[in-house]
Order: sequence, then structure tokens, then C-alpha cells
Amino acid sequence: MTNHLNRTHDGFIQYSNDIHESGVMTPAAVVSTTALSSTHFDVIFIGAGFSGLIAARELSLRHRTVLLIEARDRIGGRTFTTKLGDQQYEMGGGWIHWSQPHVWSEITRYGLSICETNGATADRISLLLENGSRLKVLSMTNLFPEICRAMDDYSNVDGVQGRTVLPIPHNPFAAREVVELYDKLSMQDRLDHISASFNNNQDLYDVMDAYLSMNSQGKLSEGGFLDHLRWWALGDFDTARLFDKTSRYKILEGTSALARAILNDCHDIKLLLSTPVRSIQRTDDNQVTIFTDNGQSFTARSALITVPLNALYKMNFSPPLKLGKQRAINERQCRGGTKFAIKLEKPIGNWCGFAPYPNPITQAFTDDEEGTIIIAFGVDDLLNIRDFNAVQYELRKWLPDIQIKYIIGHDWRKDSFAEGTWGWFRPGQITSNLSILQEYEPPLFFASSDTANGWRSFMDGALESGLSVVQHIERYLKND
Repeated sequence: MTNHLNRTHDGFIQYSNDIHESGVMTPAAVVSTTALSSTHFDVIFIGAGFSGLIAARELSLRHRTVLLIEARDRIGGRTFTTKLGDQQYEMGGGWIHWSQPHVWSEITRYGLSICETNGATADRISLLLENGSRLKVLSMTNLFPEICRAMDDYSNVDGVQGRTVLPIPHNPFAAREVVELYDKLSMQDRLDHISASFNNNQDLYDVMDAYLSMNSQGKLSEGGFLDHLRWWALGDFDTARLFDKTSRYKILEGTSALARAILNDCHDIKLLLSTPVRSIQRTDDNQVTIFTDNGQSFTARSALITVPLNALYKMNFSPPLKLGKQRAINERQCRGGTKFAIKLEKPIGNWCGFAPYPNPITQAFTDDEEGTIIIAFGVDDLLNIRDFNAVQYELRKWLPDIQIKYIIGHDWRKDSFAEGTWGWFRPGQITSNLSILQEYEPPLFFASSDTANGWRSFMDGALESGLSVVQHIERYLKND
């Protein structure tokens, strides 16, 4: 695999003069190989995101014959890195932390390093209040203690900051009866429970609404509270630690550098890019046949499906999956909103902004040291991030004098291979769906960041899920 950048169909760059580029350059657009339909593989992997890549590496190093089929023209799934001029952008997931065990192990393995998102520790914050009609600028030093207090109140459902609910954060059902109790709550339910603690401080309430809406990227009434509590527990039950772990540190070389490193470590695998899978057929003799949209078919002793949960319902299984799993797949989860980057004409320093739902942008912050790049998050599908004027209008609510040079991003909600951003379960879905979605139906196996136990919806969760399934596939192949 070469190290130069190739163009992917994913992503866009939008300028003020409406010059539009379809696709961006990325090291994730690697060279596809060829595979003969007559070859019988040990495992066929559907999806070359981090779950598929890490499992393919481990099984290929065990001398299993592996075919990796990816619908996109690149690897990395819901993460990939692009570069424009001297600036590098993460188009999907990007933030990592040394306390995330699986991703940190891989970073160490491949000699990668980290850099910092400066706006995660901004010195000033803009609050957009009253449906965008009132702007308030505060010192983060003064506001942060209040945010910490509000987060403590919000998360403290049991008097000990949620520790009885998730005593072992990487084991979601260590206290199953308590988990079932709180899984019924939506994020809005919990915010309503503590509304009196804000002491009529509407500004602080709106900050909490904005932050929580950004996490689930939608209406708080549709997002499950237990997924917040999982982030909180993984963040050591502490606001500052949570912020550091979820939005402060990135891979300096880019997420695509890690994806390529894992791929390059695979032993003699076949990789087919731009090859969507149409259906999966199991036969009585424990054989799996994969049918692609372009009319090809491939057979194997087993298959690992790593398709994102919100797009998995499109996959046709014959014979059908178990009723419980198909139900959980059909229910899907929160679709998320938008993430995009904005390049400014002039720097603004170390800044962040919050606005409560339904503002089209709920949170934004500077990413570089000078403050010329802003990473922004929108909820639901309320903002067309390809519309330069619409984005500039929304950002000027916070920063009235800014001029945008360009917008760069990817429409994950409109992406037919993802149908959403990161995973977030609705109320009740963790107890009703998570374990079912994790179950295997040999010779079919499943892995995804959306169904991980720990850092679900992060790269670490994707790696965890992919690594966890390897032993089960290997055991099956040995006993088959």
C-alpha cells in the first residue's frame, strides 16, 4: 500500500463562490485487490472499519484465509482523515484517550502520537440563548465550576454519582437490575428530574441542554439516559475527565494512519473496495455465500458482519436471522446529526460555543492553536452543511464578525452505508437490544462500535468489538 493521498467519493469542500468538490483526498483510499469467486475463504468480513480491520488482522495472523469486502472506496468506516493545504481534518470519529485501552494499545503498537484540540479547554465561551436571539459571552474559568456542579447533579441518580448503576463501566450489565431501572429514562426525563437544582439559572440549564443534545445529536426525549451514564462512568465520574476523554486528544498522524497500519499488518488478505453486499446466504453444510451488488458471489466457512447498526436492516439474510435480533436491527438507534469543520479567514483564539436544542448547531469549538478552524456539531437534520450561506448565518449568531473561507465535512445521516453518526441508544434499548445484537449465529458473527460494551460509539469500542469476536470465530473454525 502506498502512502500518497487518493480521492474518496466521501466528503465535500464548500467555498463561498459555490465551487464544490465531490469527495476529498485521504490516505484511507487504499488500493483494492482482486479475489476469485472460486476461492473458498475461512472468513469473509463485511465492512473495513476498525472492527473489521482489527479482526482481519488477528485472524490472518493466525493463518486464516480472509476476504475483506468494503462498500466504500476507502477503509476506516465512520472515521477517515483528509488534508487541505497544511491542515488535517477528521471527517468522522477522531478523539481518543490513553485510558481507552484498545485504541491506546494500537497507537503504542504502531508508534503513533497524539495532539490536542485547543477549544476543548477554551478560555471563553459564547452562549446562544432564547432561540438564538440573545448572545452571552463568559469566561470559561467562571462557568466551568457551574457546569461541573450541574453535571454532578445530572449524573447522580443513586447518591454516589451512578457508581451503583455502572460499577464496572466496561461491563454494562454488572448490576443488571439497577441498569434496567434507569434504562427506562430519556435524557430529557433526567433533566426534568433535576430542574429545581438550577435555581432559575436558565443559562446553565441551556448549557446542559446544549451539551447533552450534542452527545446524542438529537432531541433529549429520544436519547437514552443510560448512554450518558455510560460515558460518565468511563469518564471516571468526573466532568473534566469526561471532557478530556471524549473531545480533547486526537491521533497526530490521523485516524486513517492507524487504519492503514492495521491493514498493512494483515497477512495475505484480499480486500475488495467499492463492493456493496446485497445478501448473505447460509447453507446446511455450514457454508456462507456472499452476494454483492455487482453480481459477484464469494463463499466462506464463516462471515463477520461489521455494518453500522442503522444500516444493517438493509442486509438480506437467508435464512432469516433470529426474530429477536432482526427486531433489534429493525428498531435501529438514534441517527445522530452532523459534524463538520469550518475554516475561518481570520483567527479568533481559543473559543467554544453552546446553544440548546433546537438550534441547528448545539456546540462548536476551535480546533487549532490560532483559532482558525472550528469543529461544529448539529442536531438531527436541521442544517444543510453543504449550504455555505446557511452555515455562515448560523455561526455568525455566535461570532457576528467572522468570515468563513470554506466548510469541509461528510453527510453521515445521508450516507447510505452508515445512516447516522456515532451510536446512541433510545430509552430501553440497552436492556432490550444490546445483548441480542451482540449474539452470534454461527457461521455468522457480528461486531461493531455500536454494540461494544465499553467505549461504544468510539474507535475504542470498534476495536473492542472486533477483538472480542476473534476468539469465537477461531473456536468455530477449529470445531467446524
